[in-house]
Amino acid sequence: MPVRVRCPHCGTPCAVAEQHLGVPVKCGRCAKSFTTRADPNAKTRVEVPASAMRLELGAATSPGRVRERNEDSFLVQHLVCCNLDAWRELAVLVVADGMGGAAGGDRASGLVIRTVAAKLTSFISEILNGESKEAGAVADAVADALRESNRIVWHTAQREAAYKGMGATAAVAVVWGEEVSIGHVGDCRVYHEHGGKLSQVTRDQTLVARMVELGQLTPKQALVHRARNEITNAVGMAGNLDPVPYRVRLSAGDWLLVACDGLHTHLDDATLQAEMAAAKVSAAQLAQRLVDRADERGGSDNCTVLTLRCFA
Repeated sequence: MPVRVRCPHCGTPCAVAEQHLGVPVKCGRCAKSFTTRADPNAKTRVEVPASAMRLELGAATSPGRVRERNEDSFLVQHLVCCNLDAWRELAVLVVADGMGGAAGGDRASGLVIRTVAAKLTSFISEILNGESKEAGAVADAVADALRESNRIVWHTAQREAAYKGMGATAAVAVVWGEEVSIGHVGDCRVYHEHGGKLSQVTRDQTLVARMVELGQLTPKQALVHRARNEITNAVGMAGNLDPVPYRVRLSAGDWLLVACDGLHTHLDDATLQAEMAAAKVSAAQLAQRLVDRADERGGSDNCTVLTLRCFA
């Protein structure tokens, strides 16, 4: 009896014979290969494809030119496995921008990246082992990891006087196959470049961003407003947290950027797009280039940039 699944490349429903489970098959519409290990009784599934796009990752961070202490933390995990010529790649990118001064900021951001890594470990193993995951399940795992981070940061701040008021803004991106599931809190940002056009995926959770949405400020006025650094949501700000989910679909040639506000404080979207267009470099070189540009333009805050390039 055939198993009905969706092609992870184009989304077309495909009927895969049971004897072909676990080996690469081709989609009848787009002719791209993927491997199915689906439960025959399950409904629509999303598979991590065999022979999927390759990923290249980079990371850079700097305390900037004003701050003595770097309160940012980041996590980059790039996992690759191959069995029976079925190649799978998965990446986790996390930027956490600490708040609270002295030891509080870096303690909070460190708790975020360690908690996210711990919470996603078993889930990542399941994906790499070929287990089917619906897109919503990945998004739920990312949200749960951020909620657990919030619980730990919040209770640590309540329990230890030295860390009272600490917190962190954060962005988490899990890349699997051609899909990206994002969890967002605060004013870290995720950008996606496709076809030479850069777009901001996440929306800042700040007071001025809300005022722009309401028509009370123009984007230009928001850049210089006295409350431009006032965030409305952060890990550890309250006992409960609802991360905002986003989803992106990648193609060969695309870039994904995850960065703290130290980048967009000094590089607006147009400047960022120009820097990326001018830089025919590796992911690691691009991350360092962008951090260096932020420092050259003032370096008023810590700056952390994670980059991911997709290629066939």
